[in-house]
Amino acid sequence: MEPLNSCSLGAMGSLLMKLDELLRTEERAQGLIGDLRIISTKMKKLSEVHSPPHTVKYWMNDARELSYDMEVCVDLFVHASQPEDVPAKVAWILAWIKEILGFEARVKEVNERCERYNLVNRYVLLSNPAKILVSRHLRTQYEEPDPVGMEEPTNKILEWLMPKGHGEEDLKLKVVSVLGDEGAGKSTLVKRIWRLSEGKFDCQAFVQTAKKPDTRMILRSILSQVRPKQPLKVCKVPKLVSDLREHLQDKRFENYA
Repeated sequence: MEPLNSCSLGAMGSLLMKLDELLRTEERAQGLIGDLRIISTKMKKLSEVHSPPHTVKYWMNDARELSYDMEVCVDLFVHASQPEDVPAKVAWILAWIKEILGFEARVKEVNERCERYNLVNRYVLLSNPAKILVSRHLRTQYEEPDPVGMEEPTNKILEWLMPKGHGEEDLKLKVVSVLGDEGAGKSTLVKRIWRLSEGKFDCQAFVQTAKKPDTRMILRSILSQVRPKQPLKVCKVPKLVSDLREHLQDKRFENYA
């Protein structure tokens, strides 16, 4: 039997089982569960892609984080002490259903992004030798071109990041901020540096943050990338910080946010 969860699929397997059990009679939730099944199918297909590009890695990571956050919401409900008073219990259940349905917009966004970039049709072809010529054409057609005019800042930042020796000064924590007007190419530059520095550190992480960042989600994302072979457990921010510290101890790593 296939395991409920895996590193590549996050908590999607167990999440779907729990939602099926808890919301099988809740008509409002059927659309949400159906969209999650679509995401799960896409994740399984993309997990088989050999050497996936960063576009696929970012999407897979966001889908995993979605599954983890939703499973936390489910687990908090399942393990909470239920009110004994019937009206209060009904109100409590309805409040939780409203909370889980609050993920609908995020689920649709993850699904639509996969469709918008045509990730499954574009990259799953690579795992089929019979379609290798088609897949090469698609990769050439859709991959981001190497940016022009960024050689100098790229080389400068790489020079700052790479230690020149093993002395205390060389191994100190370094923080590099890339600033500029909107549309100046900051994200493109950082992605290029990420690509060129791959393999030069013990581990790497790339996270995207909002104006109002979700600290727990960011930490889970970083931990899932620097420790990909160990599934994440449901835990709070202090535990995530502790696990990160323990894993990164004595390692050379880079993190882009």
